[in-house]
Order: sequence, then C-alpha cells, then structure tokens
Amino acid sequence: HLRDSGLDVKTGIAYTGVLGVLKGGKPGPVVAVRADMDALPVTEDTDLPFRSTVRTVYNDIDVGVMHACGHDIHTSVQLGVVSVLSSIKKQLPGTVMFIFQPAEEGPPPGEKGGADLMLEEGLFDELKPEAVFGLHSHSGLESGELGFTVGPAMAAVDHFYITVKGKQSHGAYPHKSVDPIVMASEVVTAFQTIRSRTLSPLEPSVVTVGIIRGGERFNIIPAEVYMEGTVRTYNTAVQDQVEQRMREILGGITSAYVGSYELKYNRGTPATINDPELAEKMLPTLRRVIGDDKVKMMDPVMGGEDFAYFANEVPGFYYRLGVVKPGTVSGWVHTPTFRADDSCLETGIRAMSNLLVDFLESGGM
Repeated sequence: HLRDSGLDVKTGIAYTGVLGVLKGGKPGPVVAVRADMDALPVTEDTDLPFRSTVRTVYNDIDVGVMHACGHDIHTSVQLGVVSVLSSIKKQLPGTVMFIFQPAEEGPPPGEKGGADLMLEEGLFDELKPEAVFGLHSHSGLESGELGFTVGPAMAAVDHFYITVKGKQSHGAYPHKSVDPIVMASEVVTAFQTIRSRTLSPLEPSVVTVGIIRGGERFNIIPAEVYMEGTVRTYNTAVQDQVEQRMREILGGITSAYVGSYELKYNRGTPATINDPELAEKMLPTLRRVIGDDKVKMMDPVMGGEDFAYFANEVPGFYYRLGVVKPGTVSGWVHTPTFRADDSCLETGIRAMSNLLVDFLESGGM
C-alpha cells in the first residue's frame, strides 16, 4: 500500500519495522507519525465474526493471540492517513515519515526491539523530523471522542527481578530453615511503604510485585523465592529513590533473617511527555476537526508507552482515540473482551491527517 501510494519504503528496521516517506510537492518541514503493530498473548473472547482464533507458544506456554490493545486500529488509521495525504501530495508543503513500529509491548525475552531499537538502527539519521505524532486506542472513550494530556502523559516503566535466598528444611522443622517465603512476604508488604512513607504523597509512583513463586511441596520450606514486578514513575530522581529503597528493604529484611537476595533492576521505557509548545500549537486543530466538546483533557496515567523514545528525540504529540461504539461496552485494554468499533477509524484518520497537514502548513516548530 505504501509503495502503491508513491512512498519511499524501507523495511526490516528493528526486525519487522517499516518506514514510508512521503515527499510533498512543495518545500517544507519534516514530520513523523508512528503506529505500533504488535499483538498480545491474550485469547479473544468477543462475538465478532472476525475475532482472532490464532494460537502460538509464548514463554513456553500455549496462548491465544489478540489485538487486545488496539494496535490494529493504530495501523489501520495510519494506512488511511497515507491514502489521504498521498492524494494531495502535490499540495503538501513538506515531508511525512510514516513509522510502523513492532514490539511496543516489549520484545521477546533476551532480545532488543521496539522504538529504541529503531532509533539505534538509524531511523532518524538520514531524515530527522521536527516533531512526532502518535495515537492510542482508549476503551474509556466513545468513538468520535479524543483524549489529550499536556505535559507528562504516561509513566516510565521499570522491571525488577528478585531472588530471596534462604535455607531449605522440612516444613515440620522450621527452626532449621531460613525461610524465604517469610522474608518475601515481608518484602512485598515493606515495598508498599516506599509509596506511602518514603516518597512525597504528591509524587506519582507505583511499586507492584506481579509474580511471586516458591516451593515444590507442602511440607518443604524452599531455599529460594522468586519475585518479579514493575515500578512506574515520572521523575528520574524518584526513580533513583525507589530503586535505592528497594535495595535497602531487601538488605534489611534478608539480613535480619540471616538470608540474602539478588536484585536485577531494569530501567525500561522513559516517561511519555507531550511537548507543551507543540500541544498549544496543535490542540486547536483537534478541536476544529473533531469538535471542542469531543476533545477531553485527561489526567496522566501510570501505564507506559515506548513512543517516549521518539518524543525524547524530538517534540511529541500523543493523543487517545475513543474506540467504543455508543451504547455498547468494551473490556479494558489487555483483556479478552477489549473491542474497538470500526467507526473510530474515520475519526482517527481525520484527526491525524489534519494534524500533519496543519503542522506542515504552519512551517513546523
């Protein structure tokens, strides 16, 4: 479709990423727009006739495959924008980079991928945009509505892995053990004091332990307990403070029980910040095209989005696309009952096409 529309196309970026470049017939700035493409290991539970029935193996587990975060909507909207802008190519004052990005949800374990790998492989080296635009499906908004947050919009995403180490024993002889289950239980509870007692109550943050595993049999105290989870922040100083307190808590609790620990703390996607100057410049476009009452100003959230890597390179504008058909309901993103109505595509295409044209016609940043 990109080649048929007259775009210069490059494939194989970050494994399966695609870049299409549309050069307008008039001189002007360069702007980028990004759509993510990947699905999730979720088994779809909707009544749609085209619901996914695909299955695959993910982390050695047989799973369903579903567009449970609306990335198929994002890609469809962007292909529609390609069609619109290529039809007015001669009048277009500048160049549009259409980025189709894989692995927004994260690459397979042990691999690199996503927006940061596209940038590492030179996405912006030959042609660097003055700004980058993106959107995301939102199952809390109806089709025809858009949401936007000025400034900090989505949090930085960190991923931690912990092994709490003790001494194995028979369950009837706990005095001969160093019980990692007791230690891990106290660690989970103590981690919650980072948010409630260490950080300012006005500073957004989340510390979640999402996995805790230990033991093989009911009457054996195991030697180790494995824990895994996520930290969400907006401020790098807070990010540092959370990691430091996690290490202090782990060290204190395990040493008190004569145990030990290992912590691997990975700093992942940075916070997504909507550039205030770009927001002031482009919000009037959304209101004009969609209607002032249909553009909802939204609070920041603690979810993450690797659009942030692009928005750290150049000013970013990232908004939410309502996908729920009025009178119906949808499950939240990443759930089996998430459903995006096709009626949202027109709104997405109109909004993004006008944003890009208005940006180019204004002369850019």
